Amino acid sequence: MKKVGILGGTFNPVHFEHVNMAINAIKELQLDKLLIVPSKIPPHKNTIPLPGEERLKMLELAFSNVEKVEICDWEIKQGGKSYSYLTVEHFSNVYKNANLYFIVGGDMLNDFRTWKNPSRILELCDLAVFTREGYYTNYKQEKEYFIKNFNKPFIKLNYVGKNVSSTKIRVFSAFGLNLDGQSIKEVTEYIQKNNLYAQNNIVEFVKNNLTAKRLIHTANVTVLALTKARELELDENKIATACILHDCAKYLNPQDYKGFNLPIDVPSPVVHAFLGEYVARRVLGITDEEILDAIKYHTSGKANMSKLAKLVFVADMVEEGRNYQGVEILREEFEKDFENCFLLCLKEEMQHLINKKSSIYIETINAYDYYINKKRDEE
Repeated sequence: MKKVGILGGTFNPVHFEHVNMAINAIKELQLDKLLIVPSKIPPHKNTIPLPGEERLKMLELAFSNVEKVEICDWEIKQGGKSYSYLTVEHFSNVYKNANLYFIVGGDMLNDFRTWKNPSRILELCDLAVFTREGYYTNYKQEKEYFIKNFNKPFIKLNYVGKNVSSTKIRVFSAFGLNLDGQSIKEVTEYIQKNNLYAQNNIVEFVKNNLTAKRLIHTANVTVLALTKARELELDENKIATACILHDCAKYLNPQDYKGFNLPIDVPSPVVHAFLGEYVARRVLGITDEEILDAIKYHTSGKANMSKLAKLVFVADMVEEGRNYQGVEILREEFEKDFENCFLLCLKEEMQHLINKKSSIYIETINAYDYYINKKRDEE
């Protein structure tokens, strides 16, 4: 019997690991054909991807030399939100006598139960799952859930996908940073030639006011924070804006901003955060108070922070460019338990300041006391 695989996604844009996943799925599942099916509008994301025509073009460039792959525009032609159960129903009718396999990454497995009509998907095909670096998935627990609730297990594939993301390509492209190693050469050239992920005024501002090293840090913070958007139920645009601007005043002189009034007793390493909030509000026209608050307290923290403020605080400490003893433990916790990671980051920051014998800003002390006591009360 013919074996047909379906690999869906936004592909905004396609990257190396999409290609590697496809090649390994064909091999491991012994597929006769693999359909690459870009969505029109993904139901689980609150941002609109590039037009389908652009994403299809990049997919054609990426898979031009991969055998048994067919780029399919069915979801794009349907319009609206793209639901996987409808896609599976469509292709089960097209390939009536074939075994169908719906292929996802481990990060999608965690959310599969929240998809629309997941039982219908499993009724019509087998779910095949890749592990992905940087995403924690408890496969034993998920298997037990699937058998109990769907009466059917999933297939765990052997290939482990590298930690490459479309988000990183979009952010690095907007920042004008090097895309080497992120996607196929022809794809990155196409992105740059057509300026597909154009920068906005806030990106332009930080590019003009940060060093090259600090710009990469800012991009890394933005990329990491965006991975938590769905889990924390936060708006991606708000996350991006807060992260892009969190260090916007790192090298600015407060004396150049006559209306800026610094509170007393603010330690020098914290000044840029307060000035950054002022610049975001007064110079760049940011009016969202949650974003402004996240910028202002991303270094010091404070009591009773919003989820967005905590996310920027944590991402600033654990982004991939950071290199200090214990950061790997924090990164692992970031994937498993965000709230506990935030608490560990707060403890790390306090200990760091104590070890350096630095003056500790009162808001940092307040944050530490507030969250330690809150944790104690919960226990």
